[in-house]
Amino acid sequence: MGSVEVGSDVPDLHYGGGKGSEKHRDRCPTTVGICYGRVADNLPSPPEVVSLLRSRGVTDVKIYDAAGDILRAFENSGIILSVAVPNEEVAGIADSQVMANSWVEKNIRPYPQTKIGSLGVGNEFLSDGRNDASKLVPAMNNIQQALESAGLNHIKVSTPLAFQLSVSYPPSAGQFADKDLSVVSGILDFVRRKNSVFMMNIYPFFAYRFDSVNIDINYALFNPNAPTINDSGRAYRNLFDAQVDSVYAAMSRLGYANTPLMITETGWASDGGGVGASLLNAKTYNNNLVQHVLRNGTPVRPNVKIQTFIFALFNENQKQGYPIEKNFGLYYPDKRPVYDIRLQA
Repeated sequence: MGSVEVGSDVPDLHYGGGKGSEKHRDRCPTTVGICYGRVADNLPSPPEVVSLLRSRGVTDVKIYDAAGDILRAFENSGIILSVAVPNEEVAGIADSQVMANSWVEKNIRPYPQTKIGSLGVGNEFLSDGRNDASKLVPAMNNIQQALESAGLNHIKVSTPLAFQLSVSYPPSAGQFADKDLSVVSGILDFVRRKNSVFMMNIYPFFAYRFDSVNIDINYALFNPNAPTINDSGRAYRNLFDAQVDSVYAAMSRLGYANTPLMITETGWASDGGGVGASLLNAKTYNNNLVQHVLRNGTPVRPNVKIQTFIFALFNENQKQGYPIEKNFGLYYPDKRPVYDIRLQA
């Protein structure tokens, strides 16, 4: 939901379908991150956005490119950025170390006062049939080499994947689709070798939207009256944890049981029609999400808090597809909140 469109209606996402210059360090999150998408023609200027984020105490922000005006606006802000190579540039970078070096020289090196913590090569690249999946890991390797050559190897390189497991229920049975195994194994090997993180976009909203008959809304929203789902001696009281643990199980099946995970997108549509999309549900999900991820791990990793990014900062009026795609924002473009949300525990 970044360089690809938000919320493409895809098969069930829980029961097996798919939808700085300062050295980076692993941190126990004290605030959730925010995805700053810009598929709109009416957003505030980048400096205004930085002021808004700082006023809310936001410490981590994800963008979907490495635009110079955005990186300049975040200089000396204290906010750590996750930047990205857009999908359309991945193949060229995979085929040419020179192009990878040039990309880093143009997009990263000129901004030493901007804290860049991670770099995503593409966004949901693997799940977009227009892309050549075999280019993904080579592009990651070339970008990594370019960063190391530039003395920027503190930036963690990875790639955000869509939650498209072939099996995701029960969580302990989680596994990646056979067609993706080679590429996902390559990503996990890269992450291990480079001490990076495995990035995943997870949306209980879409799971509920596609199977509201079998998924209790309270389970999807983290509500305390949700039913408990038992799996292999573990009790699941919300869908988010179940989806995350299905990813852990899928990684474990490939021999990467202890790989760190980052949730690079999650959120809930506040409008746009159809099942589940409402202001109350969006407010409930995102507020409960914040308190959950900042205080708890999952049943599989109860002591591991996962860095999590909410999609998105603003409603984006130029998103294509279903109307819900324009309505994931915490704020309207005029900076009025869509609903109240606490971003700290």
